[in-house]
Amino acid sequence: MLPFQALAQATGGYAVEISGAGALTPLLNEHLEIRRHAKDAGLSVEELRRLAGITPQQIRELLATEGYFSPAIEYAVAQEAGRWIARFDVVPGAPVIIDAVDIRFSGQIATDASDAQRIDRLRNRWALKPGAIFRQKAWDDAKGALLKNLLNRNYPAARITGSEARIDPEKRSAQLRVELDSGPAFTFGELRIEGLQRYSRDMIDTVNPIRPGDPFSQEKLNELQARLQDTGYFRSAFATVEVDPAHPQRVPVRLDLSENESKRLALGVGFSTDTGAQLQVKWLNRLFLGRDWRLESELRINRKTPLLGTDLYLPALRNGWIPSVGARYERTDIAGEINDKVRAGARLTGPVKSDEQVWGVSYLADRQRIAGVPSNNRQALVATYGYTMRRLDNPLRPRRGYVASIELNAGPRGMLNEQNIGRVLGHVTWLSPVSRRWHTVLRGQIGQVVGAGRETVPADLLFRTGGNQTVRGYAYNSLGVLQNGAVVGGTVLAVLSAELVYQITPQWGAAVFTDAGNAADSWRDFRLRQGSGFGARWRSPIGPVNIDLAFGHETRQPRLHFSVGYGF
Repeated sequence: MLPFQALAQATGGYAVEISGAGALTPLLNEHLEIRRHAKDAGLSVEELRRLAGITPQQIRELLATEGYFSPAIEYAVAQEAGRWIARFDVVPGAPVIIDAVDIRFSGQIATDASDAQRIDRLRNRWALKPGAIFRQKAWDDAKGALLKNLLNRNYPAARITGSEARIDPEKRSAQLRVELDSGPAFTFGELRIEGLQRYSRDMIDTVNPIRPGDPFSQEKLNELQARLQDTGYFRSAFATVEVDPAHPQRVPVRLDLSENESKRLALGVGFSTDTGAQLQVKWLNRLFLGRDWRLESELRINRKTPLLGTDLYLPALRNGWIPSVGARYERTDIAGEINDKVRAGARLTGPVKSDEQVWGVSYLADRQRIAGVPSNNRQALVATYGYTMRRLDNPLRPRRGYVASIELNAGPRGMLNEQNIGRVLGHVTWLSPVSRRWHTVLRGQIGQVVGAGRETVPADLLFRTGGNQTVRGYAYNSLGVLQNGAVVGGTVLAVLSAELVYQITPQWGAAVFTDAGNAADSWRDFRLRQGSGFGARWRSPIGPVNIDLAFGHETRQPRLHFSVGYGF
């Protein structure tokens, strides 16, 4: 027994050593109370011994959540070389294995013959199968997924009436039982709107996917909300129904709206390492010509890519598709090539953002000027199709998921085109966490123009790369085809990028990356240009902010890059 003076003295901080827990060690390190005070220099030896004494029970509780109910734990607290150490030897033992699963249904789902297959599917999709290790989180998640399936479709009053995980530590087995009452099947009624003042109800009825008498579906409510917010007329839209099991038929849908202002002038200043300082003016009129037409105009002033453009969005069609027309003028002065570009077109944009489709037709014309070369006028009329698949855990601050897109352009010879034009461009960005603090960002892009050559194809249909979120270590659009000392667009493109990010705090991270890519006139002439470096990441309120210092392997020069968001 140590004297009272030794117990009262401060530890000066201490070390915690856990052995024998194997893959479960990170779980213990993250949640054990004794870990949280290890750097507390003022903690007394007495308090350290108290923490060590309660730690075995905490270890047992943590291991039980992973299916280990009979661990053997030994511990000791000692002072070695002037430093206190708390050691824990853990033998988890064999895990508890699920022996049987009993899932029972009551309510209308159990009596309606049309739901028999649905019940079979729910039982087949149950995640914790016999033979699997019992884990508390998996048990909770499986019950939640089962209930959510009912709540989201037909049965918003469903509830779990009973659940039990019967654990036999000696046999190391678990028997699971879940009982669900679906309640009655609900159907939708009429739409009741709150908060609509400036804009017409016709616009809402046109995009509403819900019809009175339809079976209840949370997906339909979400789709209505998404369609309305995508119109740009509403700051928020919330669609709900009153869940009363006594009145399940033709339940009114309540739609609470918060309208955006009908007109808005926005001024902005900014800076990008791609295009330098920038002034931006935007004008928005959501009641253009007194109709539910949305006019968006933009003036952008910077050194390399000044732009003047406008888009007119018409009310959505009955199927939710949004027609629009637009035109713009842009002047680019990059890497020795000056282009005065005009683009005009019409588009039809699909209502589903997770699988967005865009059909359209575009007229493009430009005047290319390079020192020592006569100016070149080019034009094209092309049909366009774009498809974007979004699968992200968070659209503003994503950490897991991917965005993949493909764009197709085609225009026949004649009809303003000197030659047949075909173009394809694919892009994918993949986000994947490696562990709690580490995650990866992978990007790929590939494109090709077929039929016509770059002498007759407008610049907006050709390819250049380099700069933020493309090939870092090189100036903006400085990679392409060399012509009289200038860099111009090529007919093929490929870009690959890999990035590893370590999250230092919830807001700040550090990254290392390597990019490779280029544009050329043919794959035979294509040569990858590589850049590598490191940077800082900040999860700001407006999205991920990236500050990178990259080294161009060809230029052998460092370059600073600054960007906001991911390059989707």
